[in-house]
Amino acid sequence: MNTTKLRPVALAIMALTALAGCNDETTYIEQPKQTEDPARQMRAVFDGYQDAINTLDSTQFGQVTDQMASSRQAVDRMYLDKLENLDRSALTDEDKIYYDTFQFDRNIAIRGASLPNPRFGNFDIPITHFYNYIDWNATTAGAVQKTPEDYQKHLQVIREFTAWTNNLHSQYAMGIVDKARLPVVLTNRLVESTEKALAVDSDPYGLLRLGLSDIESHSDQYDDSFIAEYEKATDDAANAVSSLIAFLKTDYINDARGTGLDTDTNIGWGDLPNGQAWYQWQLDRNSTTGKPAMELSQLGEDLVADAKAEMLRVAKVIVEKRGNSVKAKWRENDDSITEKTFVLADDSGNINLNTFFDYLNSEQFFYGRDGENVSGTDYAELCKAASSQSACEAALVDYNIFKRDANDVVAKYFKPIKTDYTIVPVPAARELYDGVASYGNNEFNLNTHPDYSLQKWNVSTLLLHEAAPGHHFQNAYSIEYPPADKPDYIKGVWYTAYAEGWALYTEWLGLEMGIYGELNDDGKPTFVNATGMCKPDLDYTTFQGGIYKDAEECNALQYFGSLNEAQLRNMRLAVDTGIHAKGWSIEQAQEYMDANSALGNGDIESESYRYAAYVGQAVSYKSGYLVIKEMLDKAQSELGGQFEWAAFHDQLLKYGDQPMEVVETSIENWIKTQQ
Repeated sequence: MNTTKLRPVALAIMALTALAGCNDETTYIEQPKQTEDPARQMRAVFDGYQDAINTLDSTQFGQVTDQMASSRQAVDRMYLDKLENLDRSALTDEDKIYYDTFQFDRNIAIRGASLPNPRFGNFDIPITHFYNYIDWNATTAGAVQKTPEDYQKHLQVIREFTAWTNNLHSQYAMGIVDKARLPVVLTNRLVESTEKALAVDSDPYGLLRLGLSDIESHSDQYDDSFIAEYEKATDDAANAVSSLIAFLKTDYINDARGTGLDTDTNIGWGDLPNGQAWYQWQLDRNSTTGKPAMELSQLGEDLVADAKAEMLRVAKVIVEKRGNSVKAKWRENDDSITEKTFVLADDSGNINLNTFFDYLNSEQFFYGRDGENVSGTDYAELCKAASSQSACEAALVDYNIFKRDANDVVAKYFKPIKTDYTIVPVPAARELYDGVASYGNNEFNLNTHPDYSLQKWNVSTLLLHEAAPGHHFQNAYSIEYPPADKPDYIKGVWYTAYAEGWALYTEWLGLEMGIYGELNDDGKPTFVNATGMCKPDLDYTTFQGGIYKDAEECNALQYFGSLNEAQLRNMRLAVDTGIHAKGWSIEQAQEYMDANSALGNGDIESESYRYAAYVGQAVSYKSGYLVIKEMLDKAQSELGGQFEWAAFHDQLLKYGDQPMEVVETSIENWIKTQQ
């Protein structure tokens, strides 16, 4: 008699998934023996968990169903029990970071899988234009391979993409049944961005056929039968996406929430069945602080009000330089360009902040809208990917100038970072759907579209955030200075509050580093003797198109960019909770951001749709920053003269991403070891 032997992990998963829907509380789990070293036991738990999850779902793109969520929950419970049976007190402070991180992960995952429609506990469902896995997975499926052998293996990837797409189709169909659909306004953007991303030349699904085209261009290397097989697999994938898009345009969008207008209310997750519970889960996962939605909302509104006072200080500097009123070219709602007079202050010197915001959005402050024609730079080849060659080249010139300055300044605050990064433009096809910037794989991706990019006075703060010492340092540091014996599991964790909290903290660190000038007694920049891009010896009649009178005004406006970005993160607390907990419309969100900041119209538009689509993520920036800043203040207060910037940043960065509650424990333990 032949029998099939299964690995122990597989047997365990089979048993657990069978029990996933039961109420039997008598499941017995073999626990680690306490005679073993706790640190080794902990790593064995991590390794066992990764093996179990990989055995449960080994597909290229992942299976996203309620049933899979329940099965994963069973595995999460099993390994959380194993972990908590260990003696945490016997671990080193370093290993406690890993213990606490794994424990947080399992608890938040178990909680999400316990809610109705647990497939929503996965980033993949529901897919939106902002996290468009249809586009990203299609890019993987259609990718050109290096060798015929690679193409043989890649056939399975294409077939798994087809299966993934068909499953996604069924999940969206289930959304009709359980009344858990995207609103019309987001469905439309998902369809538009998908169709635009997948089209290559005249083929609406050409992205999926790039590999096939490569095979056909080297047909002498392949059997006709293989080419036919590859073509069939590619056609099946294209047909699956076509069917999904057709479904979204018809059955799915019918009776979905709203009409597709920006005035539609109740488009957030709070309006879904069990939506408020799901939204709070999203907040907890993203902020990792446990603060309820209404507390985060109030915090945001309070911070927004406080930030305006410092914006007024900057506006007064500009008025002193240019007078109470200034003239500049302005784009009207019908896209016509007129010369407009901006009355920044009345005769008594009272600043009109909203008019000042408008002035900072006049045409001269935007690359590609300022009348400048820039070409023939070192970035000409890179900028062929962008929609506006001139705007792209002008932006990359300025950002790379400040890149060199920033690298010199931040060296005093960190251990040396060897890994470099490149500033690259967002491709034209993605400009209208991506945000203003992002970072990944040692690339600072900059949106240079004239209508969707940031103003010139944002160069300093955006580079600090995305690159040095922001996301690039965060990524490079954990690779170049890893702690000894860091578990593989920990290397793969990612927390948006940690990542974005760090990047926002580095924006603030720009003040400490003197980027905008020496600091006064209140810790605010004076705009003189700056270490950043605004040097006294620059020719300000030509620098950035002549938009500054001198170095002081340049520093003041670059600092305003920092304030404005900080205000953006303040507003995110209010806007994210406004959309998903209070029933705000896109229009309400945009009006709130317009009234409280100098964000450009394109930025406001893309940001408002982003918050509606990327649920709860927006609150992570300020939430993470506040914890890091609190820990910095605590370390400086308790260590006094013993405090060292490089050592503090080393403790923050070398372990990689952590939940913010774990960061607090980590820094508090580190402070004790320094005393």
